[in-house]
Amino acid sequence: MTFVTTSLAIAGVAAASIPILVHLLLRRRRRPMAWAAMTLLMEAARRHRRRSRLEQILLLAVRAILVAILGVALAQPLLGERSTILGTRTVHLVLDDGLVSGLVESDGRTTLERQSAEAITLIESLGGNDRVAVILAGSPVRRLVFGPSTDHRSTIRAIEGLTSREGATDLAGALQLVNDGIDETGNQEVRVFSDFRRGSLDDGRRPPPIRNASDVPVELFASPPTDTTDSNTQIVSIETARTPLSTAGAGDLLLVDLELRRTGVLEEGVTNVRLGGDAIAGIENRQVDWPAGRARSRVDFQIRVDEDGGVLEATIDADALPLDDRRVTIVPGREPTRVLLVDREDLVGAARLDRLRGTDWFERALLPSPDTTIVEAIDIDRADPATIDERDLEGVSLLVLGRPDLLPDDFNETLASWVRRGGVVVVLPPGETTIRAWASPMLERLDLPWAVALESSVVDPPRRLPSEQPDSPLTSLIDSEMIELAPSVGIDRRLPVGGVPDGDLVLVDDAGDPVLLDAPVGAGRVVFFAVTPELGWTDLPVRPLMVPLVQEIARQGTALSRRGGDGVVGARTPMFRSKGIARIVMPGMVDREFDGDDPDLPEESGVAIGFDLAGRVVEEAVINPDVMGGLIEPVARDAVEAWLEPAGSWRFTGSGADVLEVVEDRGSLAVILVAVVLALAIVELVLARWFARGGLRNRRSRGLTGANADAEIDRSRREGAAA
Repeated sequence: MTFVTTSLAIAGVAAASIPILVHLLLRRRRRPMAWAAMTLLMEAARRHRRRSRLEQILLLAVRAILVAILGVALAQPLLGERSTILGTRTVHLVLDDGLVSGLVESDGRTTLERQSAEAITLIESLGGNDRVAVILAGSPVRRLVFGPSTDHRSTIRAIEGLTSREGATDLAGALQLVNDGIDETGNQEVRVFSDFRRGSLDDGRRPPPIRNASDVPVELFASPPTDTTDSNTQIVSIETARTPLSTAGAGDLLLVDLELRRTGVLEEGVTNVRLGGDAIAGIENRQVDWPAGRARSRVDFQIRVDEDGGVLEATIDADALPLDDRRVTIVPGREPTRVLLVDREDLVGAARLDRLRGTDWFERALLPSPDTTIVEAIDIDRADPATIDERDLEGVSLLVLGRPDLLPDDFNETLASWVRRGGVVVVLPPGETTIRAWASPMLERLDLPWAVALESSVVDPPRRLPSEQPDSPLTSLIDSEMIELAPSVGIDRRLPVGGVPDGDLVLVDDAGDPVLLDAPVGAGRVVFFAVTPELGWTDLPVRPLMVPLVQEIARQGTALSRRGGDGVVGARTPMFRSKGIARIVMPGMVDREFDGDDPDLPEESGVAIGFDLAGRVVEEAVINPDVMGGLIEPVARDAVEAWLEPAGSWRFTGSGADVLEVVEDRGSLAVILVAVVLALAIVELVLARWFARGGLRNRRSRGLTGANADAEIDRSRREGAAA
């Protein structure tokens, strides 16, 4: 049992001592004075002292109990579940302010506005001594109120100013933050306000068990999962293909590919797509027709980009969830792409085709004709593998390692750091037959699971490339050409590679073994040839596939690495590749010095800008909404219960109305106690009057004392016997 107002209960129990104190302090203390009849009076007092004391104790007990019960009644005692809900407590509110909470409902309010109103209603129903803490579940999760507070009015004002964020909901992280803030004092209660749509639940992460420091379970309540369906269209990605080689020449076109996704109700409809920004002169428009049931679609733009590059912004018509209707990317200006070929100098036999090394064929495929304008877009340098260091990588976008077995031992760490910052490295096994464990240390630094053999093996009989190849973002633009070009390629030697995930395969031979691999590492990429492009290994260098394949490695590889450096609200910080950045400015955040470490997770979408010490703009990076948080499909109640189960035993409630009903019913036990107080008051009155008129005195003590009383009794008995 507990009390709504514990202080009144304590005061009532303390007040029970008042009648006792009054009794002790006001007892009449007379000085005895000897006189003739004193002996008779003292004898009479001794005879009736016990009866008189019993009367006093009984009356005193009734009065003390009456005062104590009155104080307890005023404190409104509660039993069972009511005591955990309405007693002095700490209430931890978790509000889902992630991207999906920006869904506009039929009454014009967003989901967050409705849930905020329910949370405010609950706070208004709390007692004055109750503490409340508010945690926001939109990533990155944070506390709205620092520590549990009894200042309910300020908490309500803070909730009223909330707006939905562009990051995904992280309920598991929010409940972890709640668990970290639970203490031992008072009753602890957690209430989650969320519609529990698909964008609110991460199946790969579950909430922790929620208990206080004494390992006592905490009361857990959650809003019921919604069953309301709606429709939302979002821009999932914006990709600039053939970059940066596509910027060669003023008349060259840039291919921009947008991917759209619909969630929720998939009815027939139309979406208008606009492409603008300061990277192009005007606004391009496209229209996407959605047949019923289709969830994804792609739309392409071919645009001429300004010479200085800039920001491209894609938007669609506003729908029920407007936060994911916009996406941006940065197009680099017309600067030549620097490619570094790492191989030994070899002047003997360089003119013979059978003596050309892999890096030589790679260079020829990058510049198939010296008369084209593409020469102006590429700057190719060479470096010796034995002397290469970090300074050689400055400004390099594409690194081709022709002799990785000759690299210095400490270069793998430098290489891994450069790739994670956005570089693209192409690894060609040494064409010469060598046995050296060069691949394992390199792949270990790059955190790649591939297992590469120590030496190559001859393929007998020779294999060919099938027309059907794995889907890979690296070759997505030449998939239609691959059907005709791939079967012409033969393979005579290969370097066995195992442990390759399906998503890392770009080319495979007709036996299913890897020929070309590609994997993202940080913001950059690693492209690995299991069959080095030399005529002793394969006839690929003299086949039509060689030029488009190398071009896509350079173009798409660079474009993919740039997208890998984009920031995502609440999930990934933008990657700055340039050196000399001293200060960064991110949307909605305070400027901060840049020391090379990742800054705080971005809280808004937009463009992040890096400045040098002189205040000049060095590099820009984009931040986009987390579209995974915009999945609006309702989740079944049993699935939500299974997801929440690790935290403890949950009860679903509609809103704060259930608490208000309990508040109205909370005085039932107090009423009973008040009735007991009234009954005790009547008993006290009756006893007081009865004791004042003689009370427990019997016939023997009726007006007579001592020997006179005994004589009177004897006389009465004799008269009765004579009669």
